[in-house]
Parts: sequence; structure tokens; C-alpha cells
Amino acid sequence: MRVRGSAGRSWSLGILAFLALAVGAYALLLYGSLDGIKEQGFVTEKGSMPDLWYSVLWGHAVSAGIAIAIGWFQFIKRFRHRSPKAHRTIGYIYAAMIGIGGITGLYLAFYANGGLIAKVGFGTLSILWLYSLYRALKSIIVHRNKAEHGRWMARNYALTCAAITLRLFTALAAGIWKITDTNESFFVIAWICWVPNLLFIEMLMSRKKRIGMTHENGIYPKI
Repeated sequence: MRVRGSAGRSWSLGILAFLALAVGAYALLLYGSLDGIKEQGFVTEKGSMPDLWYSVLWGHAVSAGIAIAIGWFQFIKRFRHRSPKAHRTIGYIYAAMIGIGGITGLYLAFYANGGLIAKVGFGTLSILWLYSLYRALKSIIVHRNKAEHGRWMARNYALTCAAITLRLFTALAAGIWKITDTNESFFVIAWICWVPNLLFIEMLMSRKKRIGMTHENGIYPKI
């Protein structure tokens, strides 16, 4: 049972890594150039935008792209234990990218398609993104609590993965319901791209905590 569980976790992490790298590459390739940004379909369909918006979008795409591409490394237990310096270095880079991504995300939320509900959805995502990063850093820097740090980083990366689920739901809306205008879909997608992610990671951590407690009590068999 332990082998099957380990294999399942490896497959899950592998799929997550593939999606994270794909979305990170997508963000950097399509939005990594300030000159190229104005040619992207998502940008041209918004019409004329303030000059600052283009620069902020570029900063958001680059920082979030890097964050999602490197963040999954931190959940490899063997990597953390064998390469603590590399783990810290990636953590510093990740934290800096999330800081930039969260702040720029707040700005971009005001211009989001989908009306007020979408703007609030994306704005809430950015606030929770920054807050969970703050709690993760405080738990390890101030309190030296590795377990708490890990839990907050898991929540943070679940929010980072909204970049994956947003694209999946956007594709589903276009493919199944033929809704290609994000003004018609983002009022829902702005919420379901991150709320289920957060609920899932909370459920996963709660389950892991219950199993850990039963292990300590000698109830759960160590197979």
C-alpha cells in the first residue's frame, strides 16, 4: 500500500510539474516581451489601455510564470532534505516573484473582463496570494516553524496554480459551452480558478494531519 501511495504521489507531482512548466513557458513566451504583449489576442480584444497597464501585465506574466515554473520543486521532500541551500534559494526567488505577481495582480484585477464579480474574484485571489506568502515567510523566519511554513506554502502554491485552472476552465467554456468571450465567462472563472484549489489543499492537509495523529496513537497500520 505504501508503494502504491508513493507511486500515486509521484504521478500527481509529475502531472503538476508538466502543467506548471507548460503554463510558465506559455506566460514567458507570449507575454515575456513588452513589445510582443500588444500583439496578443487577449490584449488586442481589450482595446486601448493605459500605458501602465501593459507594463504591469508584463511584470505580472513574467513573475507569475517564473513562480509557477519553479514552485513545484519545493514539494519534493528528497530535494528539500538533500539540497537545503538550493531549496532556500528557490524559495527566495519564488517569494520575490509572488510579491511582484500579487501586487501587479491587484492592479490588473481592476481591469479584468467579466464585470465587478470578476474584478472582486481576481482581487481576492491576489490578496490571499500575498497574505499566504506573508504567513509562510513569518512562520519560517520569525517562528522557525517548518511544518507551519510548509502548510502556508502549500496554500500559496495552490493559489499560484490558479494560472493552470484558469486556462483549463477557459478552454472548457469555449469547447463545451462555446463561450469564447471572457466578459461572459470570467465572472465565474475568476472564482472557480482558485477556490477549488484552496479547498482541495485544505482537505489534503486535513487528511494528512488525521493520518499523522493516528500513526502517533498506534492505530493506523504502518504498511
